[in-house]
Amino acid sequence: MQPDLQRQQRGGFTLLEMLLAVVVIAVVGITLSSAVGGVANQTYSLERRTMAHWVAQNQLHRLRISQRAVDAPLPSGKDSNRVFMGERDWEVRTEVSGTAHPNMRRIEVQVYELQEGERVGPYDVQVAFLGVNR
Repeated sequence: MQPDLQRQQRGGFTLLEMLLAVVVIAVVGITLSSAVGGVANQTYSLERRTMAHWVAQNQLHRLRISQRAVDAPLPSGKDSNRVFMGERDWEVRTEVSGTAHPNMRRIEVQVYELQEGERVGPYDVQVAFLGVNR
């Protein structure tokens, strides 16, 4: 009877308890890892869209500034140019079209990211109206 009494007085963990603890720690680790990965992806996406928005705003401001020196409305048409901003290459597509008013133009700016030569997006689209300063 003496060996049974010694077995009951030991304070260690059984193999089953240890395996259960390892499984719980693994599940918590996997959950945290995927949550951190999701936050990183969201942050990257938000940063890319914000940068594209700034690129589009810069294009609209360039057009507004160029329009100040001219006394005629912008000519209608499409244009595309590349911009390097935020350590990324962007393609900016600008379409100028007429409106019901002869001195007012509608401007649509679309911003795409260039990744390995391929156009991805658009990540931002801005529409503005620009008239002649008189």
